[in-house]
Parts: sequence; C-alpha cells; structure tokens
Amino acid sequence: MTALRLLALTGSATDLYVDEAQYWSWAQQPAWGYYSKPPMVAWLIALSQSVCGSGEACVRAPSALAWAVTAAAVAGAAATLYGRRLAVWAGLAALLAPGAAYSARIISTDAPLLAFWALALLAFVRLRAGGGPGWGVLLAAAFGLGLLSKYAMLYFAGCVLVAALVDPASRAALRRPAGWGGLAAGALALTPNLVWQAGHGLATLRHTADNATGGGATPGLADALAFVAAQFVLAGPVVFAATLAGAGRLTRPADRMLLAFSAPILVALTGVALVTRAHANWAAAALVAVFILGSALLERRGAVGWLAGGLVAGLALQVALPLADANAGRLSIGGRAVYERTLGWRALGEAVGIRAGRAGAATVVAETRPDAAALLYYGRDQGPEVSVWPPAGPRPEDHFQMERALTPAAAARGPVLAVAGCEGAGRFAGWARVGDLGELEVASGPGATRRRRLYLLEGPPPAIRRPPPCPRPGAAAGR
Repeated sequence: MTALRLLALTGSATDLYVDEAQYWSWAQQPAWGYYSKPPMVAWLIALSQSVCGSGEACVRAPSALAWAVTAAAVAGAAATLYGRRLAVWAGLAALLAPGAAYSARIISTDAPLLAFWALALLAFVRLRAGGGPGWGVLLAAAFGLGLLSKYAMLYFAGCVLVAALVDPASRAALRRPAGWGGLAAGALALTPNLVWQAGHGLATLRHTADNATGGGATPGLADALAFVAAQFVLAGPVVFAATLAGAGRLTRPADRMLLAFSAPILVALTGVALVTRAHANWAAAALVAVFILGSALLERRGAVGWLAGGLVAGLALQVALPLADANAGRLSIGGRAVYERTLGWRALGEAVGIRAGRAGAATVVAETRPDAAALLYYGRDQGPEVSVWPPAGPRPEDHFQMERALTPAAAARGPVLAVAGCEGAGRFAGWARVGDLGELEVASGPGATRRRRLYLLEGPPPAIRRPPPCPRPGAAAGR
C-alpha cells in the first residue's frame, strides 16, 4: 500500500497547497522551530529532498511513509494486547482509514505526529507487558520526536496518567524507571524548541493559543456534533462506532487502557467545540487507540464482516482519491472547480517570475501568505528574492512576516515587483515611482482563475509599510 501511495503521488496533478509550500520553504532553512509549528515537518521535507529532490511528490512522500510506520506500530501494540490475528485487523484499520487515505496524499504535521504517537503507544504497551528497558528508550524517542512534530503529543502524557488510574498494569509500567524515565527523557527533547521560542517572541505558543481560543468563532451544539461526525470519517465509521458503542461496558484491562488513550482527548476536544472552534484533526491522536480497540470489540462480538466491510470501503477511498488527484484539473461539481485551492499556484509562481525578470525586478514582494509560499516554491529556480510586506501590527502574523519582511536596504537594491490582490496604485504611497504592469490571470481549475495585479515599485520610502487592505469588492480577487 505504501508503495502504491508513493507511486500515486507522482501522478497527482495538484500543486502544493499553501501550507505544504510553506513547510517546504521552512525546510530550506532547518531550525529548531518555526512560526506556527515545531520543526519536524520541515526536517522530514529536508531529508526527503536530499533523497529525491524538490518535486511535489518528494515533498509529500514523508506522509505516506509515516502512515506505514503508524500501521506497523498499531499492529505491534494490538499483537501484544490481543494476539496476532487482531494485529492484522488493527494494522489494516490504521492503514486503510479514510483519514490515512487523505493524509498520505499531503505533507502535514499530523502524519509524523501519529507515527510517533503509535510508536510511543507500542513502547508503553510493551512496558506494560513486562518488556525491558529498550522499550523505555523507544518511549523516550517517540515521545520526544512527537513533541517536535506537534504539541498535541503532550496529550500522550495525560493519557498515560489516566491509564494508570484505570488499569493496574499501566500503573505498574508507569512506576518503572523505563516508564516514567522514558516520558521525562522524551520531554527534554522539546528544550531546544523552547529556547528557539524564547528567542522569537514565543511565536508558536502564541499562534497555538490563538488557534485554541478560536479567534472569535461562535460556539454551538452543531459545531460539537460536526466535530464528532468528523471523527467517524477520519477513523472509519465502523471501528469508531464500535468504540463508542462499547465504551461504557469495557471489562478487560487492556480495553480500559486503550480507552484511556482515546476518550479523554475526544471528550475534551468535543467540549472545546462547544465553546469555540475545534478542527477535526486536533483529535487525530485519539484514533490510534480506536483502530485497536474498535477492531478488538468487533472481532470479539463476531462482527468480522462489519470490520471487513469497513476496510473495503477504506480501500475504495485509497483508490478514488489518487484517481481524483490525477484528474484534478478537470473535476468540477455544480460548475465549481473541486481542486481550486490546490491549482494555479505553479502557474502563478512561474508567471510572476517571468514578469519580474522582464521588469528587471531584484525583489518580489507578496501581500499574502499563500502568495508568498507559492512564489517561493514555484519560483525557486528563478532569480528574484521573495519578500513580504512587514506586519501591520506589533507582531508578525506568519513565518514570512517574521523572517522575510521587506526592508529598505533590500528595496534599495533595485526595482520591487509587488504582487497585489487588487487594483490601486495609490496603496503604495511613499514610493517615488509606481508603475502599473497590469493584471495577471492564471487558471485554477475548470472555470476558476487566480487574479493578481502587478506593480513595479522604485524609490522606497525611509520606512517600508504594509499597504492598506484591498477594498472589499476587490478582496475576492486575492483568493
């Protein structure tokens, strides 16, 4: 399956989405942290790039490989808890989950998080079964690398404590030096990232806190129900339904232990969804235990047919999504391009690079994070330096504003090509000369386009300021 997923990536017609292109740009400057995420996703892209280059398939390849690790670790944990037969079912449940089918096609922080979470769970399960100190080393490594993938790995420590409350064997494992020592040693891996945070205004922690508070999102029961429904889709409706149905009457210690690694996360984040915004993938780590527990409950009740049916449905999705990706430029529903968000970025980046070369621009300045990411990735083999406008407020709003804000010194090196989301030369008041180079339009799927207005700026003001926002009617052109 992993080989097929890697092969499917080479046939995808989609461009890198804004987050994917942004992660690639981070990988060109490996560090211990970035504005919105810990460093693991950038490290993995840098490693992959060293093997197979900077193409879209290579950038995304770590996710497909991470899901193979997740499935193998899930199978190993299931074998320890319930035997080899269940290991096959649980491993397949993880490998063929709808969430895996989607996630293995893109590069994101979730794929490595789940791989390291599954490895940490395997290590803890082995320690619970009396395994030696080597499993403590794996626990430390997986927990630490998971923290460097996504801060949600912190849930794991809380789940261990809950497991210790409901399961005597887990309590005994936690008391062992390999248990508590593994968690403590793993936590130390986050130290360099925290040092980076301290030197960058706690950027990632602030961003994470802003996400958690929802940015003014309106809460409601419908949001919580939608969040729960999304977990059915991500995990696979059969194993998730089996876990929910059996959660209240678990008698085996292993069952209760697995529930401790899923229920606290799901309950807490469903509560968050009631009061503010909660993205479906925030609870993804909880699904690792669901793959095992749901499969065990179904097999125990003789419902293997249901389990197999769920896997067949998952397999169908594994085929359907790559086929859709390969035909992304032709798919539309109701006259709207299905893949509009992930098409047109290559054309935009390449066209801007050509126009910059013709105009003799030494620097291209982007107005939005999506444009900056696309220009950096798809203009990587072209000459102009890519910058962004400085933040409008006291703090940067993304990594580009933190690291690539246009400076007077850079602007003085030569003409600057501004990629704007709307028409209006007056937005660049203060520059000595503002030349309107006209509109740039590229296709982003059937009937969909991306439009940008290009301006050549010369004679920078003493202080570079971000232009005022586009007027509302023209803002839609900046999608």
